[in-house]
Amino acid sequence: MKDLLGIKELQIKETPGKIIRAFRRNFNLTLEDIEKLTGIPVSNLSAIEHNKIDLGLSRSIRIAAVFGVHPSLILFPDGYDRQNNPAITKIRKSAASLIERKIKQIA
Repeated sequence: MKDLLGIKELQIKETPGKIIRAFRRNFNLTLEDIEKLTGIPVSNLSAIEHNKIDLGLSRSIRIAAVFGVHPSLILFPDGYDRQNNPAITKIRKSAASLIERKIKQIA
C-alpha cells in the first residue's frame, strides 16, 4: 500500500495482546483491575499482552466485557482473512480430501 507521496507504508500487525494493552492503558486500568473484574490471573493477562499465550474465546469474552466491545474486535483486530493463510489452506484441502474418502467408505 502506498501513501499520497508514493512512499510504501509500514504494515503493522496488531495482535490481541496489543489491543488489550491499548484498551487497558486508555481506560487507565491495571492488570490487577482486569484480574478483579474477569477472574483471569495477572500472570495470564501479562502473558496475553506479551503474546506469549493464546487469548482463547472464554477469556476474550470476559476481557471484551470490561471494555464494552465485541470479542471479535480483540480476537481479530486486523479482521479474519483465512484466504491468505497457507496453514489454513493446507488444513482445508486435507480435510476435504479426508471427508471425501470417508464418504466413499460409507457409500
